[in-house]
Amino acid sequence: MSRAEGGGIAPLLHDYRRFAGARLWLAFGLMLLGAFAEGFGILVLVPLAAIATGASRYASLLNGFPTQSRFMLVLLLFVAAMGVRSLLLYWRQRELTRLESGYEASLRIRAAATLARRGWTFASGVGQAGMQALLLTDVPRSTLAVNQAQQFATAAIMLAVQLLVAMLLSPVLGAIAFAVLVIGFFVSVRWTRRSVETGIALTARSDASVGSGFKLHAGLKPALAQGTVAPFLAEYAASLKQQQRQAVRLAGDITAAQQLAAFGAAVAAALILFVGFSVLHLPFVVLIPALVLFARMVGPAQSLQHAAQYVGAYSSGFTAIIRRLEALAEDAEQSEARPPLAWKELRVERAALLYASGRGLPETDATLRRSEWLGVTGPSGGGKTTLVDLVAGLLQPQSGHVLVDGQALNSSRLQQWQAGLAYVGQDGLVFDDSVRSNLLAEGATADEPQLWEALDMVGLTERIRGLPANLDERVGDRGSQLSGGERQRLVIARALLRKPTLLILDEATAALDPESEAALLGRIRALAPRPAALVVAHRDSTLAHCDSVLSIQHR
Repeated sequence: MSRAEGGGIAPLLHDYRRFAGARLWLAFGLMLLGAFAEGFGILVLVPLAAIATGASRYASLLNGFPTQSRFMLVLLLFVAAMGVRSLLLYWRQRELTRLESGYEASLRIRAAATLARRGWTFASGVGQAGMQALLLTDVPRSTLAVNQAQQFATAAIMLAVQLLVAMLLSPVLGAIAFAVLVIGFFVSVRWTRRSVETGIALTARSDASVGSGFKLHAGLKPALAQGTVAPFLAEYAASLKQQQRQAVRLAGDITAAQQLAAFGAAVAAALILFVGFSVLHLPFVVLIPALVLFARMVGPAQSLQHAAQYVGAYSSGFTAIIRRLEALAEDAEQSEARPPLAWKELRVERAALLYASGRGLPETDATLRRSEWLGVTGPSGGGKTTLVDLVAGLLQPQSGHVLVDGQALNSSRLQQWQAGLAYVGQDGLVFDDSVRSNLLAEGATADEPQLWEALDMVGLTERIRGLPANLDERVGDRGSQLSGGERQRLVIARALLRKPTLLILDEATAALDPESEAALLGRIRALAPRPAALVVAHRDSTLAHCDSVLSIQHR
């Protein structure tokens, strides 16, 4: 694998081309037309200068008209060419921006869809820090690389047309300009390769700093309480310093290449003028447009080098996406929603799932009928959560079966089965958003009275009505404005709004005192129709609400 491939350039451009489709050819067409419009405008300078200086050899255009009229007509032709160029460039930039922003959105949604399709085991392996780096670092860098690839294509097309115009003005001068560009290309290869290497290192350093930053945020509360913030800050500072070192190296390489290109362009322009004036003895009316043309070639030449380095550096973001996700989904389409399964009996038959550590679920049998509540207890790490994850279809048993009405949960039945589930885990997730948005976060459709009814069911009505903005009050990061028990009540209310046929509560009421928990579970059991429930708990007072209890024990 070449260094360029290692940086992700080829797969990134292939993915972008697949996304853009025919719209990319439209953008290329606009680039080409804009370049030709500018080239035509520069060529028009020749008869314009000839008319102004009286050089009849180059002013044969519109010979039958008076000099002033010819001058004005050619001047208008020049202005028209530049006007068409401006319109084409405006259209081109809009199309490129539309493609770029659409591609960034496509990368984000496809990354999220890939995680969802690969399942919980894979997604949990990526982790929260990995997901944060994916969406906040890898995707933006991939998009920046695409932006610079577009700039590279624009500059390359512009230079190609300008070289063609140079050949029309003077084949010798055009050949000199072409030779200078070829030499510049070979000189720039070294800088581009360094940019690829720096980009890969920068991505690695960014991953480390994101991970350190996430640890700092996640552990900040106990660290503040214990006075142990310093080690977190030291680790974060070290990772940021390494990232800064790579960023400075990249900026230095790009700046050095830019200045080298600018100096080379100045030397090339001087050489071209010297040859044109002293060797070829070109007239003033040709030298002036040639000078304008070669001056305008400096910008695209610098852009070409600049864009190549950025593409090399930031295409590693796409490599990081593939490394995290193994393969990126081609699209973000989801299968059509199906109604919840009208089930009668759930059976777990000799199901087992053991991990390398020896922990997990030993061979287990269980039965749960519609509207019944089954309690699950056992030692910590004994397999209780593994059991409910098997029932929810998040994991597959190594042996045995999970059957609903005697049938295995294949892909279509699993979707219907999960449509009727509400899963409240040990750490019920509360988002940094309003109460209303938290309640509706899992796709439930409910009007305001129904939201208050759900809050009343879990005993949160008085608390939420006491907030300044009621349902529209933000609850802080992870629900920091609420107590632990209030967060659990809010998540349970969200689950009940799904109107589940099976409610999974994995230590979901552990933060409530027994009296409050009893009132809450009593109200849920009184629902009509009552959802079946799988209740994981350690407290006997919690398990007392269940119709039967399963104790998981490792032999």
